[in-house]
Amino acid sequence: MTNTGNPTDAHAAAIVADLYGLQPKAVRRFGTGNQHFVFEAVLTDRRTVVVRLSRAADVDIARGAVFWSRRLRPLGVPLPKLLHADLDMRTWPFPFIVLDRLPGTDLGNIYPDLTARQRRDLACRLVEIQRIVTAQPEGAGFGFSRSDKGPFSAQSWPDVIAVDLERHRVRIRAAGLVDEQKVDAVERWSDDLRDYLATVRPTPFLHDITTKNVIVDRGGLSGIVDVDDLCFGDPFFLVALIRIALLAHDRDPAYIDDWLSLLRPDNDELTALDFYTAVHCVGFMGELGHRFNRSKPDPVNASFFSRLNRLHETLCSTLQ
Repeated sequence: MTNTGNPTDAHAAAIVADLYGLQPKAVRRFGTGNQHFVFEAVLTDRRTVVVRLSRAADVDIARGAVFWSRRLRPLGVPLPKLLHADLDMRTWPFPFIVLDRLPGTDLGNIYPDLTARQRRDLACRLVEIQRIVTAQPEGAGFGFSRSDKGPFSAQSWPDVIAVDLERHRVRIRAAGLVDEQKVDAVERWSDDLRDYLATVRPTPFLHDITTKNVIVDRGGLSGIVDVDDLCFGDPFFLVALIRIALLAHDRDPAYIDDWLSLLRPDNDELTALDFYTAVHCVGFMGELGHRFNRSKPDPVNASFFSRLNRLHETLCSTLQ
């Protein structure tokens, strides 16, 4: 099969048939994800696998997924079993990996249905998993890396934040839906937090286990997906991302209280948490109007857009 553009369900079906000698009964693309093309394939013998295809240009990201799967699963991080990986593109026009299909669905899909006890237990489990990761050796640099040896994207944590904000600015400018002064308002607080940010060590942590990538089944953790890289820096950066994901989607923020009761941040860490939340807020704004790996951008939800603006105003006021 030749490369005729982006990966499709036909590619996923052909790969499954080649690997298993069985034509899949059904192939369905997952609706989430901005980077990869991820499909659920149901085989005729009732097995279900996940086929994750990447663009050829993103082969290094796929390599990162394989590296961290092999590194973290033996340590007890509940990533899906890696069944096959082909990153050479000799047979197929796209790099791909095939994974066990974890039972359940993304946390965001069933969050309102969880009891307070189930949310608390989920937070406890994820904090335990994060501690496994943060106990690994520090990086030789900061930022996002697809292996423990690097390359690292920055030599300081403030540089990571600066690059993140600039990426959000570029996206906001390109889409033209948000005033890029929203980024300026957040960027100003970097100087006030300079002393704290300068003390951050290059600690490895899972950076995207939010209301997505956390698979929940019958109220409990089934596993974690889409770990292509780790971030090396301040683990509270993740907590802030979970926080903005809940608030922006109008979810009960009690889950964040569960995390914070376990992590026990001091006053400086709480201030940094507000700042990081503001950084992620403009990050969410920067995603509006972009299609990423879809055929067209998702429509901008007016309520979501309004909540982001209110959150931005509140966070900047809190920081001031």
